[in-house]
Amino acid sequence: MEHSKFYITTPIYYVNDVPHIGHAYTTIAADILARYHRLRGKKVFFLTGTDEHGQKVEKAAALKSRTPKEHADIMVENFKALWEKLNISNDAFIRTTDEEHVKTVQGIIQLLWDRGEIEKRKYSGWYCTPDERFWTEKEIVEGNCPDCGRPVEEIQEENYFFLMSKYQKTLIAHIESADPPYILPETRKNEVLGFLKNNELGDLCITRPKSRLSWGVPIPFDNDFVTYVWFDALLNYFSATRYLAPGAENAKLGDFWWPADHHLVGKDILTTHAVYWSTM
Repeated sequence: MEHSKFYITTPIYYVNDVPHIGHAYTTIAADILARYHRLRGKKVFFLTGTDEHGQKVEKAAALKSRTPKEHADIMVENFKALWEKLNISNDAFIRTTDEEHVKTVQGIIQLLWDRGEIEKRKYSGWYCTPDERFWTEKEIVEGNCPDCGRPVEEIQEENYFFLMSKYQKTLIAHIESADPPYILPETRKNEVLGFLKNNELGDLCITRPKSRLSWGVPIPFDNDFVTYVWFDALLNYFSATRYLAPGAENAKLGDFWWPADHHLVGKDILTTHAVYWSTM
């Protein structure tokens, strides 16, 4: 039965700015694969959408004298108009501000908390606002983010952490043994394995205090915090199967679509998907 369906996703795109050629490149590639599998007679679910929470969106909205939601509503129309112009055949368009998505995120984080997979602790690190990511002292390069090259800010605060580190060995074993391959092309698979084998995987900070960021999904068990944007965003791949996929109103059909067959991602978010998302 699993071979009769094909669930493909693009990354969901930030609404801090208008769409660019990189967004189109990935979405066109996904569209080609979706059309190919439809021609083969498979049931296809092709998902794209927008990532609407976080500090970047909050700041972009402030520069335009808008609320974050007002800004997101305007920017979403730019993406939808582009996909229509390019004749993209996506079956659904997810927004992380969708009520159904927010409820799914809160349900999962509550489940992880109840199972002891999340801890609250104090943290000190170097924060890159454009990437919305913490870095350690060893990782930063001359005071700059190792990913985007922009300045980082030292921050000390209390947050909630997903205990990602305990899954490091399991993830390595899965990537090495998966058939068909878990990560393609092989050069990127080797890149991820090199990262996992040569570094001690830390735990993942999954919240931000509302005193520093108000635009996010509220944590159900602590009203002073919202979810870290990546934790919220990555769960879209799952939440969409619960309310946007064909037949999603039927729980069995929601399970039919999950998991995704292909996540198309750019190299800049490879670690986020191959490590963070995989352990989640």
